[in-house]
Amino acid sequence: MTRDRSAAWFLPVLIVAVAAALRFWQLDTVPLGLHNDEAWTGLNARQVLREGWIGPYLYPSGLGQPAGPVYFTALLFTVLPQTTFTLRLSMALFGVAAVAFTYLAVARMFDRTTALLAAAVLAVMPWHLHLSRTGFMVGAWPCVEMAILWALFRARAEPSVTRFAGVGLLIGLGVYTYNAYALFLPVVATPFVYDLIAADRRGGRRRWLTRSAVTVLTAVWAAGLMVDYAVHHQEYFWHFRDVSLVRHDSWVRADWAGRAAMIEARAAEWGTGLLRGGRPDHGDGLGERGHPLLDPFTAAAALAGIVVAARGWRRAACGVLLVALAVLPLGALLTIEDGLYRRTFGLAPFVATLAALPLAWLWAWARARRGVLGAALTAAVPLAVVVAGARNAYAYFGPLQRAPVIRAVYPYQIDAAARAVAGLPREAVVYLFSERWGAGFETVRWLAPEVEIVDRSREFRKGVDRRELVDLSAHPARPTVFVLLGRYLDLVDDLRARYPDAAVEDGARDGELLYRIVRVPAGENQHG
Repeated sequence: MTRDRSAAWFLPVLIVAVAAALRFWQLDTVPLGLHNDEAWTGLNARQVLREGWIGPYLYPSGLGQPAGPVYFTALLFTVLPQTTFTLRLSMALFGVAAVAFTYLAVARMFDRTTALLAAAVLAVMPWHLHLSRTGFMVGAWPCVEMAILWALFRARAEPSVTRFAGVGLLIGLGVYTYNAYALFLPVVATPFVYDLIAADRRGGRRRWLTRSAVTVLTAVWAAGLMVDYAVHHQEYFWHFRDVSLVRHDSWVRADWAGRAAMIEARAAEWGTGLLRGGRPDHGDGLGERGHPLLDPFTAAAALAGIVVAARGWRRAACGVLLVALAVLPLGALLTIEDGLYRRTFGLAPFVATLAALPLAWLWAWARARRGVLGAALTAAVPLAVVVAGARNAYAYFGPLQRAPVIRAVYPYQIDAAARAVAGLPREAVVYLFSERWGAGFETVRWLAPEVEIVDRSREFRKGVDRRELVDLSAHPARPTVFVLLGRYLDLVDDLRARYPDAAVEDGARDGELLYRIVRVPAGENQHG
């Protein structure tokens, strides 16, 4: 019995291990530079370490977002160094857990074969792989969703008040993960609707009412801190209003035909990035041309899975998938500008499950065939998943990281410069020259928190006309460091002429000059 149980867990553990390897490998440098939204996660986690409780909602961090994942990052910082790797690891662990909970949930909803395939597809899905390798807190959303569905379908199979209270607790805690989490609530409500219909036929309404009431009351209690915050802090709703399509001027002025056209255009944007690539999101780098969020194999299998789920709509598990498919895309369709893939990230495990449905059926059908053909077809399904996964991994760690949008969105130049600055002597004064990033940029604050950095570029220096000459004077009494990026790299010749004893350090990667650092000794300020 012990051997059989160990064998049954071998494949799920192997899939989770592969998911972890794909999410942990070179985590501090892929994506190449630390995004400022990722840096916000680290900065807020440091605030937790200093102050303890910082509330359920973060504002103006990320223009407003739930604080739940930050507390986990802070917890990790108590045992691991405060590095980019650890920061991203805190969200990557949510990604790995999402794969594990997908297996557990789908095994309860359908069967073990479908669960293995769903977990495997999610583990290698480009959409999920990318966002779970970043410090964006959205990574907690799919994880909590699948944990809730696992707990709910387990409670439905083995009912007890305690288990339904646990489901409610998870549902309530979900509001602390991501702003778009509310779109998941109709999905988790779907099994309760199915149970109500069944209770009407079997006379179990009282039991249904008790379980539902326990779930709802526990969820409301768990979400109480966020509800209280929303009631007493108007900024909670500012983010929703800023990105809402229905509050945009063009929507207000349009007639219903015009509004339908707007939603259609947004759906085309989202679908293009999802299935083909070519609608890059400048918020997170997803949707690069030639790099869709779903590889062709997963997309084709998921489309077939929609048919399978529609045919099985009488089952609560299929109903959950269909409702998720109908509701979760609204995170993109009813919003504006970038962020459309993050706002629909909760759909990723459901797409993986839809893809698994026809694959599981095909595998079962092949196993029923005898002879060499049956064996070949049986092996074809897992082999196809492995091949798709290998293709996705190569594309992600190779061509995608060299693509222009990824390199523009993840600021590797200022990341590299800030890392170099962080190692400077504390008595040095650092003057930053950059047309794109200022000293207050979150990535700089995260990587070089103890360094005194002063903006000297025309773009960020306050009260200075951009037509004026840049100030190249050194500090009168302390060592001075000039950090040059972008179009300011050429200032190195002027600085060399002005300070003959200055030391110049070039930061380069793969033949590209990223930054220049000019160190001027204390006292060499005769031109100051």
